[in-house]
This record gives sequence, C-alpha cells and structure tokens, in this order.
Amino acid sequence: MNNQVIDEELNIRDATANDMVTVADMIQELADYEHMVEGPQLTVEDLQRDGFERQPPAFKCKVAELSPSGTIVGYAIYFPTYSTWKGRALMLEDVYVRENFRRRGYGKKLFYSIAAEAVRMGCCRLDFHVLAWNEARSFYGALGAENLTEREQWCYYRLSGDALFALSIKT
Repeated sequence: MNNQVIDEELNIRDATANDMVTVADMIQELADYEHMVEGPQLTVEDLQRDGFERQPPAFKCKVAELSPSGTIVGYAIYFPTYSTWKGRALMLEDVYVRENFRRRGYGKKLFYSIAAEAVRMGCCRLDFHVLAWNEARSFYGALGAENLTEREQWCYYRLSGDALFALSIKT
C-alpha cells in the first residue's frame, strides 16, 4: 500500500457550466453555515442558464480547484455593478471554502483573485456583504475593507416576493 501524500496546488480558475453541480452543493453548504433555514431556491440548471447560456451572463464565477486531483474546494460568485459617484464596480455575492479546506489560505487566494478581476475590469471598488456574526469580518477589515454601516450608516434593504410583485403591478 502506498502511503505517499500528494502535495496539491491550488488553482483559481473561471468556472464552467459543468462546475455548477459542485457550486450548487457549496451554495447549500454556505446556506447551512449562515443558518438560512429556507436555503437557496436555485437549481443547477438555473446556475448554468444564468451564468453560461444567457448573454450577458447574470454572474461570473471562479472556483478554487486542487491540482492534480481536480477537487473543487471553494467558489466565488460576482457580477458588475455601477456607482453613480465613481463608475464601474464589482459586487461579490459569495466567497466560500468548504469546511475541511479552511485555514489553508484558500479563501484569501480566492478573494484576492476577485480583487484582481475588479482591477482588470477597470472597477473603482469591490462591494460585498458580511453577516454581523461572521468571523471573516476581521479578515476583511485587516485588508482595508470599510464597514459602511458603521462609517456611513448605509442600511441594506431588499424587496422580494409579494412586496416586489405588488409594486410591479402599480406601473
């Protein structure tokens, strides 16, 4: 029996439609971690359609993959936005690393790759949300990210479901 441990290298790459099966599993893991009991409402097919079949795609995705095994251990989903004060911006919806692969610097490398993508796209900023109880807040703060709720008193709102539909029919 060979007990040799293979050193694997982390590769951050653009996701493919086929990766969405694994990404969907990790989205559920993230929902569980965040105690979101209703969980995600998206299917693999939704992710494949919205990210790879529609033009322009609704989102972009990077995966953190171990090489040579090809094991995907994390993902980041992001999309372009626009600031009426500064111009092009990027919104990071999710960045996630599977629990068994945390504390190895993989999340940091994934986050750095999204920052590099924002710069490559000519963006003035990278926006993201973090739950108040999430320990990652200190990580982002150490990188120079500002908590806009504390600094500028921005409150994050959402219209969805019946409330969104009720407004849509008032036109």
